[in-house]
Amino acid sequence: MAQHRDLVTSVAERIGVSVDEARRAAEATIATLVRTVAEPQRQQVIDAVPALLTENVPAAPGPAWDEGDFVAEVSWLTGMVPEEARARAQAVLFVLSRQEPELVGALELPGDIRDLITDPGPGGGVTGPRGQTAPLTDNELAAALVNLPYWVGNHRAIHRTIELPEANLRRVLDRLERLREEYGRAPDIDRDGDSATLTVSTSAVDAVTHLDVDLAHRVDDAIVEAGAGMASS
Repeated sequence: MAQHRDLVTSVAERIGVSVDEARRAAEATIATLVRTVAEPQRQQVIDAVPALLTENVPAAPGPAWDEGDFVAEVSWLTGMVPEEARARAQAVLFVLSRQEPELVGALELPGDIRDLITDPGPGGGVTGPRGQTAPLTDNELAAALVNLPYWVGNHRAIHRTIELPEANLRRVLDRLERLREEYGRAPDIDRDGDSATLTVSTSAVDAVTHLDVDLAHRVDDAIVEAGAGMASS
């Protein structure tokens, strides 16, 4: 079960808001999520999150049929403008997906709601001048790579190389390709014999963004899940 304090403080730290604001966002997002998914997944969500965060479930109008509905309900429950509600809902869903990956990965969400399960980045999701996800600054990239010890790169792209026996490598690469079905994105793969270099970047801005940091973490998780004893660089 996700812990109340860990969930709320992680949301607060990720988007730079107070703990009280993070708690409001968590309550509203969980309430909307619970009303959106069908039984028995509804009860699975309730069982997985702290009881304090499910007290407001009956207040959510739900169910939400797409991303816009979901954000509108979080906005209604929190009194925040939609842009703020979207960033806070993203943060809550992202943190929950890190704490309860099997549960969140298995949820049957209607429409494009799963697109909200992304890292909004510091400040609640900063965008570039044309509304696209903003490139990471050099400091933000350096901070992100601290938590991605197998990855290297620069502001244009980050890379991880894996070297494995043929059967293990094939299993890992097959698992990485499934990320595209599960999350809509997967790394670029450049295979050379028993090694493969994995590259992530956001082509729309020709740079590394918070979406890529999230994808790199998912890649690391998928490699561990594939269960290969590997030599990495």
